[in-house]
Amino acid sequence: MYIDDKGLVLRTIKYDDKSFIAHLFTASRGHTTFMVNASRSKRSGGNARLFQPLSFLSFQWDIKPNTTLHRMKEVHLLFTLQDIPYHPVKRSVSMLLAEFMVHTLNNEAKNTDLYNYIEHSIQWYDAATDGYANFHLVFLLKLARFLGFAPNTEDYTEGYCFDLTRGCFTPSEIHADTLLCSTDATLLYHLSTTNYEAMSTIAMSRHDRARLIRYLAAYYELHTPAFPSIKSLEILQEVME
Repeated sequence: MYIDDKGLVLRTIKYDDKSFIAHLFTASRGHTTFMVNASRSKRSGGNARLFQPLSFLSFQWDIKPNTTLHRMKEVHLLFTLQDIPYHPVKRSVSMLLAEFMVHTLNNEAKNTDLYNYIEHSIQWYDAATDGYANFHLVFLLKLARFLGFAPNTEDYTEGYCFDLTRGCFTPSEIHADTLLCSTDATLLYHLSTTNYEAMSTIAMSRHDRARLIRYLAAYYELHTPAFPSIKSLEILQEVME
């Protein structure tokens, strides 16, 4: 049975000279893998060109029980990103977010709210002309909420630190690699409780953002099974410099 669907491309893996495996986070089923024709010719529809990380696709696919690799047809871009592919900083940020999602959505089942959140967020970021410097930080903190390990902001008190291991704010000032100082804990609290439209009011330097994204990478690593070191983090830091 073929159904109409849409999905986010997370990554592709070459299968052979004629095909590749695409991992998508779909609106109807969550994480799903597809076998795709690798042809780039216009006659074939140029499927391979559509499957770039963070591309959103509309398509039909055949749902077959007990099948891990599915087939799709009538594949089109759901929308075309206008700025992210050509903006050095936005492109680097998108690579970073794609890498985070590859390792956190690979076992996620259907979650319509999560899919809609990601689609809306990427569209917002692509269209933003200013006030988006904190986007990746806010995006990852809200993503953590969907994944079940968002920081507990209810116990925040000014001057508290933040414990990455427990995901909560604490009055302890004992030095530890997984304990954020009160200054960084305050930034984390404000980023956790803001939205995209208001996040530019949180005053942060380039060094603050570099420090906070490393803390968030460590936070995800602590709370996501088999979460690896994020390779694109260094690329983003170089672009930011």
